[in-house]
Amino acid sequence: MKRFAAIFIIAAVAACCSRPPSREPFVPREKAEYGDSYSFILDMADSTTSYSLDFYTRLDRAAFGDFPADSIVLDLRWFSPSDSILTDTTFIDVSHPVGSAYYTRDFISTYSEDLVLPEHGEWRLKAKVVNDSPQIRGLGVIFRRKDGTR
Repeated sequence: MKRFAAIFIIAAVAACCSRPPSREPFVPREKAEYGDSYSFILDMADSTTSYSLDFYTRLDRAAFGDFPADSIVLDLRWFSPSDSILTDTTFIDVSHPVGSAYYTRDFISTYSEDLVLPEHGEWRLKAKVVNDSPQIRGLGVIFRRKDGTR
């Protein structure tokens, strides 16, 4: 019986120490650099896996106001572990909210289901909202590790 209890405790401790398969950091508008640039640190050190990355945001509106009709344009700057820079542009389509209330709408946009970058390690991602609006509450990423899929 004591042996079973010891094995159970060791298994529980090992499960608690594992790295979570996803992270969902969100940067509120008030903490964005220059009011329109959002920074994220993404650990891509594991060379045996690929990753998926989504962007998410929430838009607000005043009473009887309108939500923006234009997609949110993001200018991306990827800073590698060796400080080289990759650039890209993506969009968050605002025509299909994933959640909605009278004063808010939530949006998720897939950037990549199979993200593989040229270097392994800690990448810094800066996302600048090109068509910034005070209705944007902030910006977040959903970063998932996909074990054994590379």
